[in-house]
Amino acid sequence: MRDWTAYVRAHLALPELTPEREARIVRELAAQLEDFYREARARGASDPDADAFARAQITDWRRMARDLRQADARNARPRIERIANHMHDHAHPKRGATRMFADLLTDARYAVRQLRKTPGFTLVAVVTLAFGIGATSAIFSVINAVMLRPLPYPEPERLVSVFEIVPQYGRFSVAPGNVLDWRQQNTVFEHIAAYSTGSETFVGSDGPERVPMAAASWDIFDTIGVQPAMGRGFRADEDVPKQNAVIVISHGTWQRRFGADPNILGRSMPSSGSPLTIIGVMPAGFYFPSRETEFWRPIALNPAGATRGGHFLGAVARLKRGVSVEQANAEMQTIAQRLGRQYPATNANESAEAVRMHDLIVGPVRPMLLTLMAAVTVVILIACANVANLLMVRASTREKEIAIRTALGAGRRRLVVQMLTESLVLAGAGGALGILLAWLAVGPIQTLGVGSIPRVLDVALDRTVLAFAVLVSMTTGILFGLAPAWQASRAATGAVLKEGGRSSVTSGGRWVRSALLVAEVALSLVLLVGASLLLRSFAKITGVDPGFDSEGVLAFRVALPQTTYPEDHARAAFYDRLLEKLNGSPGIQSAGMIQTPPMRGSYTLSFGIQGRPPAKAGEEPSANHRVVSPGYFKTLGIRLMRGRLFNDRDTNESPMVALVDEAFVRRHFAGEEPIGRGIDIGNGSDGFYEIVGVVADVHQGGLDAEAAPTMYVPFKQDVFSSMWLMVKTSGEPATHAGLVRQAVREIDGALPAFSIMPLANMVSESVAQRRFSMLLLSLFAFVALFLAAVGLYGVVAYTVSQRTQEIGVRMAIGAQRGDVLRMVLGSGMKLALLGVTVGVAVALALAGLVASMLFGVTPFDPASYLATAAVLLAVAALACYVPARRAMSVDPLIALRQE
Repeated sequence: MRDWTAYVRAHLALPELTPEREARIVRELAAQLEDFYREARARGASDPDADAFARAQITDWRRMARDLRQADARNARPRIERIANHMHDHAHPKRGATRMFADLLTDARYAVRQLRKTPGFTLVAVVTLAFGIGATSAIFSVINAVMLRPLPYPEPERLVSVFEIVPQYGRFSVAPGNVLDWRQQNTVFEHIAAYSTGSETFVGSDGPERVPMAAASWDIFDTIGVQPAMGRGFRADEDVPKQNAVIVISHGTWQRRFGADPNILGRSMPSSGSPLTIIGVMPAGFYFPSRETEFWRPIALNPAGATRGGHFLGAVARLKRGVSVEQANAEMQTIAQRLGRQYPATNANESAEAVRMHDLIVGPVRPMLLTLMAAVTVVILIACANVANLLMVRASTREKEIAIRTALGAGRRRLVVQMLTESLVLAGAGGALGILLAWLAVGPIQTLGVGSIPRVLDVALDRTVLAFAVLVSMTTGILFGLAPAWQASRAATGAVLKEGGRSSVTSGGRWVRSALLVAEVALSLVLLVGASLLLRSFAKITGVDPGFDSEGVLAFRVALPQTTYPEDHARAAFYDRLLEKLNGSPGIQSAGMIQTPPMRGSYTLSFGIQGRPPAKAGEEPSANHRVVSPGYFKTLGIRLMRGRLFNDRDTNESPMVALVDEAFVRRHFAGEEPIGRGIDIGNGSDGFYEIVGVVADVHQGGLDAEAAPTMYVPFKQDVFSSMWLMVKTSGEPATHAGLVRQAVREIDGALPAFSIMPLANMVSESVAQRRFSMLLLSLFAFVALFLAAVGLYGVVAYTVSQRTQEIGVRMAIGAQRGDVLRMVLGSGMKLALLGVTVGVAVALALAGLVASMLFGVTPFDPASYLATAAVLLAVAALACYVPARRAMSVDPLIALRQE
């Protein structure tokens, strides 16, 4: 390979310039020609051809020397048209799209070589972009899976959920009698199916196991639009009482429990109840109403005995083609009014509403996901500002290179394109690493989001997310590259060539860098305020007294099959034996049971109060209804406020009694004594339950929901087949899981104890969605704070390096180290203070966006704003202090000798 430095010296004469300036120009031209030589070799040219290609880039050395001398003399940039032949014209004589593509390839190779020369800068820039692009892609993958991707059913936009509208509660589950009338009277649905969820005991090789299932109308698969992959669905004649012992199993159940047996059809599923014959297997990936559902069986509603007072069904319907949701709602409201007149005792003042299934699933989490998307957008903007600042600092050290390229004929547009290409190469590398980070984040996001984010298990880096990541990468490359490229291309060639060894620092460049830094700090403060508000909100909600003590309590569930335990006395006898066995087990302090545990939703019933006139139909008061054993209150530490608790004498043969909580008393017995009063509970019992005690409030629906009025009745006066057992242990609750399983098996070997978990987990699950948003927003805020600190450090450090001579002069004439420290810290902290001020104003303007996610804290909470500003300023001071210390150690003599 030719010695290009010697080649340039032999052809270019610049006697009017100083030897230092001439040598600098020669080195730059030699580097450019060597780049062209290497480019030709990379394309497959031979050594002689590559050498000739490089030499052909400059054909009129005299004219180039004259233009350089004139530019130096006038301290101005030479006009492009006066340059004899600029390099890129010779490099690619082709025109049009081919020429453009070739130029881009050339620029990309040159950009890679330049970035390899500065590995430190490249690493910082790529990692910074990777954080921003990775976070954005990860959150977009959640939004894509939850909000944008349609439900996995044919024509999902036609699927709706149908609710009853009850005056006291709004949207409500459906009574069997009403859904049967809807099916007969509507003209807007192709199908409308009722369903309920539950579980069935599966008897496998490892013993009995409770399996999630759904009972549904015979046309459920026609309604959803998906048919079994093997076998068939249900027939209408199977959807009747005592004829519904057939099931369709999920694809996962077929594989896990039956080894994907191709001869599965017609086999019986071993169950503790009546035999269930498998007639079909659903396709892989199908689920309804949840992923946990393992099989479906006909619901077998009896039209003759269908109740209208008990609301426990879900309803899903498929709209006829051309029918809108609004048209469906209009007809359903008409039908509801007609039923209200026909059945005034149960349906008066009730209505009905159809809601698109997708909207129903996505609606509750849409504000949270959009807030998180806004947060990661802020993160990537901060990353862009940070890299733009790095590029501007780097560009200021490359002004000689840019000036030489300008002198060789490169126009401003050409320089901007070249530097933008370098930015895009950086963005591409950052995007590739960001996609890897997003892929690594999918697992933790799914783990955090299970139970709080619908469809979170569908989150994946599919083609849509990858396309989004590429788009974000390219967009950020342009965003952070445009300002540095434009700024660098404005440098005057002559002025740069007249400079000595230092880079020129324009006031415009300083202003842009300062503005970007202020924007970084301001955006960081916005995120930090949001995270601080959510943290304080989460602290408030976790500090709420739930009304019970979950410490050391293990919860589990037992369900008695109707075939084995058909009578109330048999069920009561089983649970009596189980409680007795548990209370006598080592490590167990007490045991109790309840049909619906705290934090697992509400089970409400209407009631009347003895001595008061009955309420109008549809306006009856209602309250949470809980069936409990006498030991329940002791096990959970629920306080008795007055009166007495239940005892073993409260049986089906004794007078009916009830307990109420303080919220019930406040609402229904304000200023009155409730003990001794009677309440008529709509649970099918005849007569009034006498209130014998008042207990403390319990948050049944979650920590963020007010304690709602609740009434308790003894288990033996309202027997349920499925109950939750609460066991107070002397150690870690989870270690007693084997003990409770054994206790159940010893009484009935065909029954499993299932849904075993510490009660504290139920409390934790009730705030899972808040925890998800709080953790992610806090993570983004931390990344933003880190990036802002790095950006501030970079700007201050660069400023110190540019002011080395000034600092040396100040110290030479008597400035002390403390004076230098205050000067450097002051310049950085002014920018930080301005950023904090702007950030506070923006945060106040946007505070309403997080209002719906807060609990016990206002969006304008002063403590959050003050704490955030203090933390940000402290980090900014630390970022400024490091370069300030370096400035304090400047040797005045060495600084004054620098050119």
